[in-house]
Amino acid sequence: MIYGPINDNGIWKTRYSNELHTHCDEIDVVRLVKIGILKWLGHIFRRQELDPCRKLIKPEGTRGVGKPKLRWLESVEEDLKNLGVRNWTLRIENSGGQFGGG
Repeated sequence: MIYGPINDNGIWKTRYSNELHTHCDEIDVVRLVKIGILKWLGHIFRRQELDPCRKLIKPEGTRGVGKPKLRWLESVEEDLKNLGVRNWTLRIENSGGQFGGG
């Protein structure tokens, strides 16, 4: 089967990503990446306070002039907010870094 435009009653329609995912039964790539980011967040918070990877949480230095870009943690917090996850730091501490475990 070729995944391209489809002819619907004489009108050619473009197929969108969500239509292709339902035909292919594959996981959404964006969702897969976000799951990996959440796993990495749990990993970072389980590390010691002086571990170099903790710099993602509290980076050193100053920000440039103008509207600041989102830091990594700020973008992850925004994703968590969109997912409706609250008290994520407590959830990580109580569940050993695995979301949904505590």
